[in-house]
Amino acid sequence: VVRDDVEIPLKSTSHWDTELKEHRNLVREMYQNHGQDIGDNLQRQNAALERLGLCKKDAGSQNYNEKNELIRNSCFYLSLASSYLSGIGALAVWDKADGEGIGDPDKTLLREADDALIRETALQLKRVIEAAVLSSHPEWAAQGMVGEEVQAFSDFLVYLLESQSIISDWVVVVFDTSSGFVDVYKGKNYKDEDEGTVNETYAASNTLTLRFVPGHYQPLVCAGPESTRPTLKQIDAVLDECGVLYVITDGAEPEKQA
Repeated sequence: VVRDDVEIPLKSTSHWDTELKEHRNLVREMYQNHGQDIGDNLQRQNAALERLGLCKKDAGSQNYNEKNELIRNSCFYLSLASSYLSGIGALAVWDKADGEGIGDPDKTLLREADDALIRETALQLKRVIEAAVLSSHPEWAAQGMVGEEVQAFSDFLVYLLESQSIISDWVVVVFDTSSGFVDVYKGKNYKDEDEGTVNETYAASNTLTLRFVPGHYQPLVCAGPESTRPTLKQIDAVLDECGVLYVITDGAEPEKQA
């Protein structure tokens, strides 16, 4: 997950604090202007998900740390891990419909292996992300904003968009059901299908999609074997066509789209 042992943002803490503040301000502005239409917002969001061929799949909320101690409130990291692993084809059955022809005994063993890989990857992501956040805001640990069993939020990704971790290769797209809006966190190294020689499959593998309901995250995966994992370019096009409001934060100025 990490290219180097040390996770160091290339821009200053004040820069990323400003990014996070502007991101939240844009979301607040959109909610003030359109939040009363949450029913319509969700209808458009659901229509976009259907067109993209994505559906929710719960990854749970409990994990285990390096001492095999139970960690609760880990749904964000489990969702990131399962979306990432699904995108690179690392899961045998977890993201497949009914095992797609795999026999029950084999399916059980493969599912256990998938679950173990998801938990291991989620713990690595938790350590990388929270280390980056705390390097910028060490006081957040004492304030209870970051901790072993503290619920993490997608806002944390702002501090890794220019990091030396694999997260800077990703774009993470969060469909927020509390507003009907979509948050997009684009790493500086993410390359979409129309940039240079990057092909659609590679771009899609680095495009992670999550769903947020109050207090819980879930990965969004392909709804069936006929669905293909979308790229950011494809997601943007569908969001625009469906009239879904979204905010992109990519290390430059966040921009609001309608």
